[in-house]
Amino acid sequence: MNILQVISSNVAGGRELFCVPVSVKLKEKGHKVSIMCRKGSPVEAEALRRGLDVISTGFNWYFNPLEILRAAKALRKGRFEIIHSHWTRDLSNLIVAAALAGGVPIVCTKHVYSTTPKKDLFHAWVAGRIRFMMCVCELVRKNLLDTMPIAPAKVVTVYNGIDAKEEWRPGKYGGSFRKENGIGENDFLVCMAGRINSGKGQHVLVAAAKKVLGLHPESMFVFAGRPEGAEEEKYYQELLAVVKEAGLEEKIRFLGFRSDLPKVVDSSDAVVMCSVFETFGLVLIQGMAMEKPVIGTNAGGVPEIISDAGNGLLFNYGDQEKLAALLLWLIENPEKRKMLGAAARRTVEEKFELTDTVKAIEKIYLACVKAR
Repeated sequence: MNILQVISSNVAGGRELFCVPVSVKLKEKGHKVSIMCRKGSPVEAEALRRGLDVISTGFNWYFNPLEILRAAKALRKGRFEIIHSHWTRDLSNLIVAAALAGGVPIVCTKHVYSTTPKKDLFHAWVAGRIRFMMCVCELVRKNLLDTMPIAPAKVVTVYNGIDAKEEWRPGKYGGSFRKENGIGENDFLVCMAGRINSGKGQHVLVAAAKKVLGLHPESMFVFAGRPEGAEEEKYYQELLAVVKEAGLEEKIRFLGFRSDLPKVVDSSDAVVMCSVFETFGLVLIQGMAMEKPVIGTNAGGVPEIISDAGNGLLFNYGDQEKLAALLLWLIENPEKRKMLGAAARRTVEEKFELTDTVKAIEKIYLACVKAR
């Protein structure tokens, strides 16, 4: 098949970057795959790094006439058989472009939870013109059916997956991140990855880290990710000020965006996610694939990933005392830590392997192409 993946968002989040490994895997299976994204975006950089074909788009709202015409031209030129959108905001532009290009079928992955009903005529028009909505977890599937006027037969759950066989393989990177950053082999290293913003909750881990370091000064905390926009930059500067005031710049480090995140996670002893609400939590399965004990907030789609005390640990958002206690328990119970990591890896192999995710997506593509 000739496949076009589309994401016009200009940030470096899980929703945005997920299309890249999916495209790589589809390409390995013999399909022709291109990614339509914004010029200069993190998606473009990662796609080019992975050797994928990139088409630029200027989509920035629900209806961009000039960009629609450009997209329609690209669709005709590329002879695409299926369009896979990763942002619902792009759908209205794509629906018109696809119609102008001869009726290319469109599917969409719904990565986020909707907090408001969208049952107006516009959303009914959108829902009636896409073939399938793939939701990243059951929570999102149920939420979509509750908030959008779409036929249940068009809505399926396809869990996000990662390449646990190769890219996210325990020990693959040999602790190189520690060596490169002067972190001792016996230091307890905690990793948190994601955009720097209050919703992701980096301040919660910083507060817990201060408590942990008071008892275990050999611990280290690293944050991978960057802020996007003025509000998030302000939050980031406030975090830096808190760390500096505590004199912990060497123990609590902000790494910026990392294209080599697997290497960082591989060197870590635990992975933490502190989001107030996360529909999926890709970083959790990344940590789990590396056989790391993971700690996540007991909200959103996280309980579909973590079974508390089975393959990871849960705490309520904002409870820095509980988070600190869980981290201390991991530090002081290395055997339990190992058991959680092993169970976490099994969960990924059984439920969140990218090969299985791509098989499910490919099956949906084929159904759409055959029905065209």
